[in-house]
Amino acid sequence: MLRYVRHIPPYLPTILVVVFICYASLFSDPFPEQERWLNFPGSDKLVHFIMYGGLTATFCFDYYRRHAESLKLWLFLVVLTVAIVLGVVMEWLQMSMALGRTGDILDVVANSLGACLGVVTGNKIFAKLFAIYRLQK
Repeated sequence: MLRYVRHIPPYLPTILVVVFICYASLFSDPFPEQERWLNFPGSDKLVHFIMYGGLTATFCFDYYRRHAESLKLWLFLVVLTVAIVLGVVMEWLQMSMALGRTGDILDVVANSLGACLGVVTGNKIFAKLFAIYRLQK
């Protein structure tokens, strides 16, 4: 299965996740007529956490499928910073654009925590996964 991922263009999955986050964050009703299966107080914070954790984990996936060396600290911090800044910009745009969306500082916190957990776990999981794959080749 992993042999097929090398045919995916570099960083395309990460770009697609960013596009999804922008779409989900900026449209007034990005998924109309969908059953809201997460319908409890604070469920939107969980969604933010998952989206930004998924973003940074996807970056780790993209990185390790192309590089055998570990993610350098500076790149780790850049990825984390970019994800957090993206979250802040999305919330600011929600407040600025009259699309029926509101910005929320707790969304920024959920985005940031998700990005932190995503880059840490993604780094560990995908470094090991692709290291094992390279050994088996």
